Amino acid sequence: MRRKAASRTTSNDNYLFCPDSLDVLKEEELLHFQEHWAKGEPVIVRNILDSTPGLSWEPMVMWRALCENVDSSTSSSKMSHVRAIDCLSHCEVEVNTRDFFEGYSKGRTYENFWPEMLKLKDWPPSDKFEDLLPRHCDEFISALPFQEYSDPRTGILNIAAKLPEGLIKPDLGPKFYIAYGIPDELGRGDSVTKLHCDMSDAVNILTHTAEVTLSQEQISAVKDIKQKHKEQNRFEKNGTGIACSQEEVETNMPEILSHENDETGSALWDIFRREDVPKLEEYLRKHCKEFRHAYCCPVTKVYHPIHDQSCYLTVEHKRKLKAEFGIEPWTFLQKLGEAVFIPAGCPHQVRNLKSCTKVAVDFVSPENIKECLRLTEEFRQLPKNHKAREDKLEA
Repeated sequence: MRRKAASRTTSNDNYLFCPDSLDVLKEEELLHFQEHWAKGEPVIVRNILDSTPGLSWEPMVMWRALCENVDSSTSSSKMSHVRAIDCLSHCEVEVNTRDFFEGYSKGRTYENFWPEMLKLKDWPPSDKFEDLLPRHCDEFISALPFQEYSDPRTGILNIAAKLPEGLIKPDLGPKFYIAYGIPDELGRGDSVTKLHCDMSDAVNILTHTAEVTLSQEQISAVKDIKQKHKEQNRFEKNGTGIACSQEEVETNMPEILSHENDETGSALWDIFRREDVPKLEEYLRKHCKEFRHAYCCPVTKVYHPIHDQSCYLTVEHKRKLKAEFGIEPWTFLQKLGEAVFIPAGCPHQVRNLKSCTKVAVDFVSPENIKECLRLTEEFRQLPKNHKAREDKLEA
């Protein structure tokens, strides 16, 4: 019922509440959830898919179902291509839909054999998930654990579900997140959701994975290119004062995961405590030029170190963060069929170790309503053209 996720010596919150889906219907488990949730702790629920009817969450199957539920003109004009994020340049690229999903299961590479990491965010491109994929939507909602909080339609403790009719409501999902992934940390162009902070609570379920194996030719090419990246990092450090800390990293997993010896994990999560946010922000401002974002260029300007969503902390960055500021995130592997509850106000980041399909929905719990309101005001203080401000406050 608990999973080790941190090694803090000054607190007793190193283990996260991690019940099985069959147990969450018990009244005492809801009380346990509330005990941890009130403290601002994430919760992991195992084996969510065991109790579902068994719809296929394979992306190509869902794409075909999606095409059947839209009119023919939309299907031909909009469904043949998708706009994906290239994780190396962090720019949008248009990709043939079939090619994207084939790359999900088989992998894609650039001409130099460097893995090409693509991701779809908030797919399908509509707030009508319920209309376009009705069976998958119903199955997802029925599978949600602790539905008193998470059910977007009728959750009795979901404040967002209680907003009056006629009021413009924010788009809380459900939404798909489909992205490629490989086990090794590349250092550049990893399949990641960069560090960010949501203005509401959220639950994220991993519904499908595909393991992509690199060929020996790719492995050799990646090793050579990584060496060139190290040399470039050293040159930038000496020539411009930019110090990239990734070059000496050999290990790919935080120590907290080494004892598990478990290959079933598919997504690596780092979730920070709310009380550690000031120190985390201080670290990011101090080291911002060590991170790369648009066009894989070093970050040179910071409006808000977390809301900019331009930083992903590698293994080495997390070690430096603990050494310099004494803080560390909860770090754990999300496995197929697991739901992760993320409290509002907890900065978090994710790296895919396999190609992953996740479905997420936002909600607003009574315990975190003050935090949601505080974050809403914080987003309002961002510059008017700030992307996070537009995304979060558009509704």
